[in-house]
Amino acid sequence: MYHRLLRKVITLQRKAKLIPPNSALLVGFSGGVDSSSLAVVLLRLREFFRLRRVALLHVNHMIRGEESFRDEEFARRFAEKYSFELFVERVDVPQIAKLRGENIEACARQERYRIFEEVRKKEGFDLVATAHHLGDLVETILLWLTRGSGLEGLLGFEPKEGNIVRPFYLATREDIEDFAKKEGIDWVEDSTNYDLSYARNRIRHKVIPELKKINKNLEETILRMREVLSEENRLLKELTKDAVERVKREGRTAFLRLDPALQRRVVVELYGVSNFREIKRIIDSVRKGNKYLSDDRKGL
Repeated sequence: MYHRLLRKVITLQRKAKLIPPNSALLVGFSGGVDSSSLAVVLLRLREFFRLRRVALLHVNHMIRGEESFRDEEFARRFAEKYSFELFVERVDVPQIAKLRGENIEACARQERYRIFEEVRKKEGFDLVATAHHLGDLVETILLWLTRGSGLEGLLGFEPKEGNIVRPFYLATREDIEDFAKKEGIDWVEDSTNYDLSYARNRIRHKVIPELKKINKNLEETILRMREVLSEENRLLKELTKDAVERVKREGRTAFLRLDPALQRRVVVELYGVSNFREIKRIIDSVRKGNKYLSDDRKGL
């Protein structure tokens, strides 16, 4: 009998066809419980997925001093234990973030995905698999909710985006940790995962436990909500496409006849803005009769 984690991975593959047969798969490997479990799951299900090649990619962000190199060494030992091909890349995220004036978390994510794509292309892989799971999806949605977001932000992320696939999309953190313990899988802990100065960690360790006291099936409930919102967002995109064509043909008059929800979406499409205040400023300007110009083709 398969562990429930394996069953959820199989269910997602059958439903969404994330990974085509005969794929070469590069696994983003941090050494934490999630990516360590993903590596073992893909070994277990290699025949089910009909994978041609599976390898690990460890990115050392050089953020946590000696701990970063501890994780890199763990990746080497793990790959050797399970006979994985391993790629290791180092990137000085603190220095890059300082030069760019960026948030270190955002910079690390940007650099990580840049490296994922570079190695994927260079080494001939079809897809990159990451260990993002249902708990990560819930955290992302709650994070966007607290910061203020439209419908797109409340959708979080997809099980497949471009060349990135997330086989654990339907799995909870509890599923993964239970699997790892029962299978005797080793992993390393990232000390920053418990640093409450990070907003995501406060949501993970403070907010979600309280919400689960209200609804113990919080993750599954939010996933169902997301599925409904995703369908509605698809419909709104179709309506927006039609509305944009009408506005391009007829101009301001057609824009003013639109529902406010479509007006906002049309402005986003035509002017490429996402800030709510800027969207509102453009709409108010058009309503007052001021011809707002982004360029000659998009003026209302």
